[in-house]
Amino acid sequence: MKFLNIIILMLLTIIINSCGKVGPLNLPKDKVDRSIITYPCDEECQEKFEAEKKRQQSVILQTE
Repeated sequence: MKFLNIIILMLLTIIINSCGKVGPLNLPKDKVDRSIITYPCDEECQEKFEAEKKRQQSVILQTE
């Protein structure tokens, strides 16, 4: 009986968790309204941000 209660609880949890998630969870780039997206800094700040992003992507982790 306890095992059956656990199975029912798991099924209910899965159903509630997956409610409303149909299809891909993000929009394709051509469907995104880019006029809404703003950046919190000016052009110089944006250049620094892009440079830092490139630097972080080029870092090689050394593990032993």
